[in-house]
Amino acid sequence: VAANYARAVSHYRENRIDEALATIDKLITQEPKNPYFYELKGQMLVDFGRVKNALPAYQKAIDIMPQSGLIRTALAHVQIETAGENASKLNKAIENLKRAHQDEPRSTRVHRLLATAYGRQGKDAFARLHLAEEALLQGKKPYAKQQATIALKDLPENSASALRAKDILSYIEKKK
Repeated sequence: VAANYARAVSHYRENRIDEALATIDKLITQEPKNPYFYELKGQMLVDFGRVKNALPAYQKAIDIMPQSGLIRTALAHVQIETAGENASKLNKAIENLKRAHQDEPRSTRVHRLLATAYGRQGKDAFARLHLAEEALLQGKKPYAKQQATIALKDLPENSASALRAKDILSYIEKKK
């Protein structure tokens, strides 16, 4: 298994698509309950430009290991990239990202992808809130303040999102 895994990664890095996919499929046959083999296959397919084909691999990895925030984030990324402006598909990505955030609360990527998904849905205030969250985690306080201020104008009053935007602004003010 270890040797085949090394070969799969080697083929992948050398852009030998058919060999890489055949080798990872062989590993999946050997260990069908190994989520990391499905994750690697999904990553390969994305990097080889076969984004739609990566969805089942990432979904299988999550089915096996639902608590993995990193794999769930990768699944959501593929869901966003294949959704276009389909609200239902974007909502699935948002659900996965919210779940991933529980497991990876300091992930800037989760907030960036949430901003992207909400932006594609035309929910600019929610997109800006997640841009503020991302900026805050990156230490970019002026940008976080700007995005939270703009988001707050259009978020439902006294909603959890509006309260979070106020929390971000309050935190930034205290850290001056």
